[in-house]
Amino acid sequence: YAQDTSRNLVKIRVLPEKAMVEGGEKIWIATEQSITPEWHTYWKNPGDSGTPPLITWSLPDGFEISDIHWPTPHKMPYGPLLNYGYEDKVILLQELKTPETLPEGPITLSADIEILVCKEECIPEYGTYTLTLNGSNAETEDNSAYIMSAREKLPGYDDWPVFFDEEDGKFIFEATIPATIRGDINLTSAEFFPEEWGLIDNAAAPEAFIRDEQLVIRQKRGDRDLDAIEILNGVLVFETNEGRQYAMNTRSTPLSAEKTAAEHPQTSSHLNIVTAIIFALLGGLILNLMPCVFPVLSIKALSLVKTAEKDASYARKHGIAYTLGVILSFLVIAGTLIALQAGGAQIGWGFQLQNPWIVGALGYLLFIIGLNLIGFFEVNNAFANAGGKLTQKDGLSGSFFTGILATLVATPCTAPFMAGAMGFAFTQPPAISLIIFTALGLGLALPYLALSFIPALQKFMPKPGAWMEIFKQALAFLMFIAAIWLFWVLAQQTDTLGITAVLLGAVLIAFSIWLLNHTPENKMMKNILRALGIITFLGALALLPSQAPEVNKTEAKIMKTSFGAPFSEQALETALAGNNPVFTEMTAAWCITCKVNNIVAININATKKLFTDHNVEYLVGDWTNEDPVITKYLQSYGRNGVPLYVFYGAPDPVTGKRPEPNILPQVLTPGIVKDIVTAQHQ
Repeated sequence: YAQDTSRNLVKIRVLPEKAMVEGGEKIWIATEQSITPEWHTYWKNPGDSGTPPLITWSLPDGFEISDIHWPTPHKMPYGPLLNYGYEDKVILLQELKTPETLPEGPITLSADIEILVCKEECIPEYGTYTLTLNGSNAETEDNSAYIMSAREKLPGYDDWPVFFDEEDGKFIFEATIPATIRGDINLTSAEFFPEEWGLIDNAAAPEAFIRDEQLVIRQKRGDRDLDAIEILNGVLVFETNEGRQYAMNTRSTPLSAEKTAAEHPQTSSHLNIVTAIIFALLGGLILNLMPCVFPVLSIKALSLVKTAEKDASYARKHGIAYTLGVILSFLVIAGTLIALQAGGAQIGWGFQLQNPWIVGALGYLLFIIGLNLIGFFEVNNAFANAGGKLTQKDGLSGSFFTGILATLVATPCTAPFMAGAMGFAFTQPPAISLIIFTALGLGLALPYLALSFIPALQKFMPKPGAWMEIFKQALAFLMFIAAIWLFWVLAQQTDTLGITAVLLGAVLIAFSIWLLNHTPENKMMKNILRALGIITFLGALALLPSQAPEVNKTEAKIMKTSFGAPFSEQALETALAGNNPVFTEMTAAWCITCKVNNIVAININATKKLFTDHNVEYLVGDWTNEDPVITKYLQSYGRNGVPLYVFYGAPDPVTGKRPEPNILPQVLTPGIVKDIVTAQHQ
């Protein structure tokens, strides 16, 4: 397996991972260069001079071999020039695939290798190298440990968002580094090796710094036009302060393309503050029709029947209290979201439901309210003050708390008009953003507020009677359904053990209420039962998961995407690099609007056939748990929440360019999906 010449400056060996192979198998092939001291060979981008090694294989029929997997290069300055390459020893790896059926006997493969080796002068060297598989000594040939050691020295792969750009004559490379690493980077060690020649002044010193969540490397530009590069492969290298070395293969896209995507025609880009406020008001008004809000509003409808029998000023106070609860809740959520985004968090509207603890606690609350409505406990005991009493009591605090609860369960829904208004809001200063969210809250509270202030509307309300108790008990089942929905969302965010613990917690809550309902005359026994009930309730809260398991997030994306492929930046880039139309759906388990759209308009036989007939590549982004990549994609289209549906038409057969992406409405029908897909072919 070796061929060298004593006069060669580079001694070459070609080694297989193993010499005994089977049909349909993949093995690694190593081309080892032992380089004479003070001489060097080159990387795939040699820098200012030189040329990379060329390996040309002669393979039997059916055999396939991959491109070279390159180790991380070194910088080698020579006067005003700087080259990228290797000294001493380097191993280039390729992956060989055998055909399903192998010929009998030994199998010979050969490689013609051309190498330029340089010091102050450069000398080309040539050689033909052969290796034999399945020969007489094949069973004893095992280089797997040697190959594994070489593979460990290759740059790794990760799904870090990376971009490149040009700014003031400088090449800009940006990489979103995980927070666990970002603060520990030794910035003086950070370098980017582009695989494309001529983009940077190789000899210029790079400048590295942290900006927002990005590691930014800035270096003087080269002579080559950057606009000609659509995808830039390269290697990002840096060390941590503790000396740990990172070398990552990257696949970056132009940052200007990302900016262009953010400027695509969309609802939010055509809004001003007045239209954004109007859209927010309309969106909040439509939220009242969403199934996630209706169960809570039904409680206020029931209390309004009672309130209508009292004086008008009393009804108005309830309307104001409910409205204040809604608006203040919207402002708290929006203010928190604005502050977190300012701090670099990649989150959006509905972010609180990406936290499993909040989802579980909200499910518990709706479960408790349902138990109260069905008559399992009365509101006059101590436990009721923790939840059910607040929404059911006749006092103003009940109306205020119902407004808070209505807001919490409304955030999973994104009504028409809302997306554009929220997208505009998050591009404005905080004061303007909060004004728009105030309008959104006012829209949600408006129907109840109008009933409270306009006596004429109250005439349409039914008169109090025995039916009210039946209606109240019926509402309990809506609450239980809403609680089940939240527990289902939780099941998408956690594992089997986590959801089992939460369901056990619901049993503990019912047991806690049962204990608190017992009021024996013996004071000591009463206090014991009360303490036990409180401890049991706290135990239920302790069973709530604090965060989603990391491994489960990945599994959930795969398991829930039976129709379509999981969304990622790489998946979208690959799809858009092809010639097929692309349809993206950004969704979340806690988004009811998303789920209804999927069931009604997407995950149906007609749409599946439509996508198949038109070769539509369908990518699904799951935002159930926090995902910075999806958040960034949403923001590129002026959105801060789901759902988002984007259709990319097929490239023009003449120019090769795709038409501008189309953003679909937030409420879908099969006809809307069909029209957008078939429009290009009409």
